[in-house]
Amino acid sequence: MIRGWWLAPLLWGAFRTKVLRFPTAGWTPTDERDGVGPLTRRDYWIDLAAPQRSGPEVLQLMLQQLPSLTPPALGWFRRVRRTEGPTGVGDQFKILMLGSRRARVEVAFLAPDHFRLRTLKQHSESGWTEFRCSALSTGGYRLSILSQVRASSWLDRLGYLLGIGILQRLTWEAALRRGLQLSGGRKVGHGTTTSERP
Repeated sequence: MIRGWWLAPLLWGAFRTKVLRFPTAGWTPTDERDGVGPLTRRDYWIDLAAPQRSGPEVLQLMLQQLPSLTPPALGWFRRVRRTEGPTGVGDQFKILMLGSRRARVEVAFLAPDHFRLRTLKQHSESGWTEFRCSALSTGGYRLSILSQVRASSWLDRLGYLLGIGILQRLTWEAALRRGLQLSGGRKVGHGTTTSERP
C-alpha cells in the first residue's frame, strides 16, 4: 500500500488556492495581479543636506553597486547576466534575502531620477520596487525606495507577517544609508510608511 496518499489532495488544494506555488514559467515578469492578499505599498526614505553628488549621480551609483548596497547577511544580490558595460534595462539580479527563498528581479525602467526593478516568477512578492530621488526645498534631496507588491502565495504572506517584513525593512534602510555615504551629504531626516489595501 502506498503511504502518504492523503498528501496528494492536500498538495493539490494548497497549490490551487495559492497557499503554495509551483516554480513554473521560469523567470518571467510578474505584477501585482499575480499575487494574493492585500496590495502593500512601502516607502523608505532619507533626506540629505549638503550632498557632494547630485541625486541622479547617486541613483546611478546605487544601481551599478546594487550587489554591495546591503550587508550580505541581510540581502545578497548578484547580476545574473554579466554583460559588458553598466547595468541597464533588461539586466537581472539574483537575490537571496534572509528568511526568504531565492528570487530574481529585472531592471524594468531607468531614468535620471529613478529606476524600477520588477519581480520575476518565483519571487516571494509580485510587483515592483523603485529607487527615486527628488529635490527638497532646502537644497538637498530625498532618496527613497518605494515598493508596491502583493505576496506571491499565502505562505509568503504569512512569512512576511512573521518577520520577513522586518528583515526587508532593515535591508532597504541599509541601502539608503549606503546612498547617503555615496552622496557625501548628511542625513536630516528619514522615515518609513507602509499601507495596505485589498
